[in-house]
Amino acid sequence: MELTYYSVEGTDRFVHRLGELYHTGIFSDLTIHTTDQALKVHRLVVCGRSETFCRFFSDVPSLQESEKAHVLEMKDEHPRVVEAMIRSFYGLHYDINQSHQMCPILFNVKVYAIADKFEVEYLKIQAKLTFVTLAQDHWNSDEFLTAACEAYKTTPKSDRGLRDVVVAVCQKHRKELRDRKAFEKLIEETPGLATDLVLLSHRWLPQSASTRVRLVQSFSCLSCFAKWQIQVGLAEYFTACPFCQDDKVGAF
Repeated sequence: MELTYYSVEGTDRFVHRLGELYHTGIFSDLTIHTTDQALKVHRLVVCGRSETFCRFFSDVPSLQESEKAHVLEMKDEHPRVVEAMIRSFYGLHYDINQSHQMCPILFNVKVYAIADKFEVEYLKIQAKLTFVTLAQDHWNSDEFLTAACEAYKTTPKSDRGLRDVVVAVCQKHRKELRDRKAFEKLIEETPGLATDLVLLSHRWLPQSASTRVRLVQSFSCLSCFAKWQIQVGLAEYFTACPFCQDDKVGAF
């Protein structure tokens, strides 16, 4: 029991020290250049977090002598998004208000995209859960519509992470959104979104549980606290929350 206590304490200290290494740059053996800064990082940390980085540096010949082993250009990515990903490598939270050039919900979509590109699965999950919260809070804003478009543009059809959230939010607030010209434009200019909404509408009933009590069943997610209704005959096919994909779902 005592050994377990010290083991946990040691882990906490290690994670805390990782954050210090990021801020100080001490022992850095890799510099990542963005358009406006040079990030002093550590190959061991970067490769341990990202499968893409791990493969890249494994393929670099003569690792200790090659300049490619110590310098990496990432100037084609948004600098704040790169910084958010790197901060996460060191156990530091990224600030969704970090970029003054884009709204928090759009910034979060871009974090999801870069996490997917560099195969940082835990960051994808974190970005998705944050997107769920922001989408539910700001569904009636132009920022949400912009972020929804970006989510479809930057993810493949097979990646349902953000797409399912967009569709679920649009379906939930369809009555209010359908009267907005900006939403109509989103549907017209976003390939795949209209199809997803049509497919979802055949599984979800438009009426509330109070008017179709015998035909629908209500569910809530214990993780993101979302609520939704599903046709009784189809409820068995929905084993996870359509917003955050967590399986901690309860009927009420």
